[in-house]
Amino acid sequence: MKKTIIFATSLVFIVSFLIYFLFPTKTSDKDLVLNSNTRQEKDKKEDSVLEEKEELEEESLHPLSIKSLRARDYPAGSFIIEETLSNGTNYSQYIASYFSEGLKIYGLLTVPLGEKPNDGFPAIVFIHGYIPPKEYSTTGNYPTYQASLARGGFITFKPDLRGHGNSEGDPVSAHYSEKYIIDTMHAISYLKEYSETDKNNIFYWGHSNGGQIGLRIALISPDIKAASLWAGVVGSQEHMWETYVDTIPFLDTEENPLIKEHGLPSENNIFWRSIDPYYFLDEIKTPIELQHGTNDDSVPIILSEELRNALKERGKEVVYHVYQNDDHNIGNNSSLAFRRTIEFYRDNLSQ
Repeated sequence: MKKTIIFATSLVFIVSFLIYFLFPTKTSDKDLVLNSNTRQEKDKKEDSVLEEKEELEEESLHPLSIKSLRARDYPAGSFIIEETLSNGTNYSQYIASYFSEGLKIYGLLTVPLGEKPNDGFPAIVFIHGYIPPKEYSTTGNYPTYQASLARGGFITFKPDLRGHGNSEGDPVSAHYSEKYIIDTMHAISYLKEYSETDKNNIFYWGHSNGGQIGLRIALISPDIKAASLWAGVVGSQEHMWETYVDTIPFLDTEENPLIKEHGLPSENNIFWRSIDPYYFLDEIKTPIELQHGTNDDSVPIILSEELRNALKERGKEVVYHVYQNDDHNIGNNSSLAFRRTIEFYRDNLSQ
């Protein structure tokens, strides 16, 4: 009896196996359409989830991130000439104002004397480094530096970043706020619209923190033909906040709100990559000039060396000048340094 049951079970299995392979069930066209539609709906749902995730990521971007700064609008307008100052050697100069995020920002504007070229004068946006805001003044800080560029036949505009001089708003830190970058981008927009400016030849000059701002400007603004960064705070985020932080007197990890919220760069690579220009250097098109003194006790020269090396590795155009035994302001060699910067700008003029 037991053998009979085993035999019967085996026979049923063999018959079923033969039927399955010899007479397969045909799928109707209707079933194929339904299956296809189901797969398409599934794909659409997956695509939708991915799109929603990307949108959420975009919405959650920190305002200092490169993508966020690129996505912003920086409306232009007309400079307001607040005061006419006495002429310089070969240029007129004015206190001018413009608006950034509704704040009135003042600055020193210089314009070459003489006949304007058909396309206008080439122009330089000049961004100052850190100066205690209460001690800053429009005409009292960087006067000889700005004059050196103005004498070269360029329009120059040095905005008093928010909270400095008579500019409205509160001062911030260039190391963890986007506000000075926004002020600079608006200054570029206004300078581009200025009637004396050659819109195709706008350059950037920045010192110290102005160098840090300038590296981001070079990645954000399509209007900057070339950028000269002197003694710039231009290291990668990880190296500045972890490797060299003890040698940079003005950096304090305990006071940095980004570190408090997101951790150190080595602890939260995703966030810090979003705000670190180094992760976007492959996209940079602006020629960069770096100038630094070896005895700079405010910003270590190794930051400029790091940027020089990173740009060269990516095949980008970079010029690097080192001044032995010179200080943070390149004070002993400023005349030579400015001649080099002016030559660098002229080499990059659009004809």
